[in-house]
Amino acid sequence: MLGLAAVLYGGWMLFGMAAGIKTTHLRVDDLPITLYQARDQGDGPVPAVVIAHGFAGSHQLMRSFALNLARNGYLAVSFDFPGHGHNSAPLGGSLGSPERLTSLLDALSKTVDVAEQHAHGGRLALLGHSMAGDVLVNYAKTHPQVTAIVAVSPYLSEPVGADFAPNLLFVYGAYEPEMIHAQGRESMEEVVAAPVALETTYGDPVKGGARRLVMAAGVEHIGVLFNAQTQREALDWLDASFARRAPTQKPTRPILTAGAGLAWFYTGLCLLAWPLSLLLPPMANRPLGAGLRWRPLTIAALIPALLTPVLLWPMPNDFLPLLIGDYLALHFMVYGVLTWAVLAYLGRLPDRAVVMDGLRASSPAVLAGGVLVWLLYAVGAFGWSTDHLVASFFPPLGRLPSLLALLFGTLLYASADAWMVHGAGSARGAVLLTKGLFLVSLALAVVLNLNELFFLVIIVPAILLLFIVYGWLDFLSYRRTWQPWLGALASALVFALSITATFPVVA
Repeated sequence: MLGLAAVLYGGWMLFGMAAGIKTTHLRVDDLPITLYQARDQGDGPVPAVVIAHGFAGSHQLMRSFALNLARNGYLAVSFDFPGHGHNSAPLGGSLGSPERLTSLLDALSKTVDVAEQHAHGGRLALLGHSMAGDVLVNYAKTHPQVTAIVAVSPYLSEPVGADFAPNLLFVYGAYEPEMIHAQGRESMEEVVAAPVALETTYGDPVKGGARRLVMAAGVEHIGVLFNAQTQREALDWLDASFARRAPTQKPTRPILTAGAGLAWFYTGLCLLAWPLSLLLPPMANRPLGAGLRWRPLTIAALIPALLTPVLLWPMPNDFLPLLIGDYLALHFMVYGVLTWAVLAYLGRLPDRAVVMDGLRASSPAVLAGGVLVWLLYAVGAFGWSTDHLVASFFPPLGRLPSLLALLFGTLLYASADAWMVHGAGSARGAVLLTKGLFLVSLALAVVLNLNELFFLVIIVPAILLLFIVYGWLDFLSYRRTWQPWLGALASALVFALSITATFPVVA
């Protein structure tokens, strides 16, 4: 009952944000475009805001911006860059190359054309996150119709320039690295002689060329998108740029954020997994697993964590058309192989006779039905809500080869990790140690190859959340079945699906 109440309350908050909003889906060639506009807006001129996601993002990630702007009288238009989300066209060029910028600018230009057609002569603004910040600034330099830009945690390949005409708002998460904050400060210092003060507008937004720098409290590179201060600053900046209301006036409609709704919704799904797990059939006659105590567990967990990034450092990792996803596939695979090798050295590999004897505790039909229902819930319920409300989760069919390659690696890792942390007499809190060391291993990989793997830093919070949610599901299923590989299978599927859907396909 608590779980159902939390899901309903969270869903009411999340889907209630779209009340009164008309959503239209279009496709221009390979480019998916979504328009958001209040149903009572009318057919007259309206300011248009084109909203662009960052690297490894998708239009769902920017949903809060689109809905808040549409609720307050704007035509909000979002899209998926090439190689991202539901855009089937690959992302062209290499990192930092002119070809890649051209590929991104072309998608933005097509979206702006659609926005201007539906704005009926209204003025234009741009809003973008991370990678998109550089794309928007480059576009605005050659398109004078851009009145204002909201750059959320932007990456900038070069200085904006003191003569940049559109109003420019920078919003960063306070917990982001200083090297990212520095780009915004440098762009502010181009027009401000004195030390830059936060949350201070320099220049007149009505005349153009104004700039402002904001640090959203308590959030990082992804959390900044769901932050109420970020949403409010974006709306205030656009209203000031279009002279729609004075800074002291309240918005037409209050700002709504998705953070609380998502927390309630996913907490409810986790709670509902508890009674569902009680329906699982027995899959073993005793707790299966390596059953390692702290000392052998620590050694077994440290070896793959330290060796994997070192072994992969000199190796090429472009065997998949999936940027950074190809490295993650290798990292999961090598990590899993090393873990199984350590378990073999310790003499703790699975005993086939014991495993098969435990599976005979239930009929094949009951086993198959239990596994199917659990996987449908673990992958489907969480995946569907994520794909609709947060970010792309289910990849297009064209990415099936990449999905299978990733699934091979995630299965090796998840099965080995599950066997290592479970079993009779195993150390309490073992899963916290192994999952923490996996994140440390990714951090070491970034340090060894910062230029190519920097974007891995961005997804660490997402991996941590997946570890928490699916660690809970693994606890529930193992407590009921004594079989560690059911939770491992769910985790492997989720990681393979989410990584394949998230990271961009490249030409």
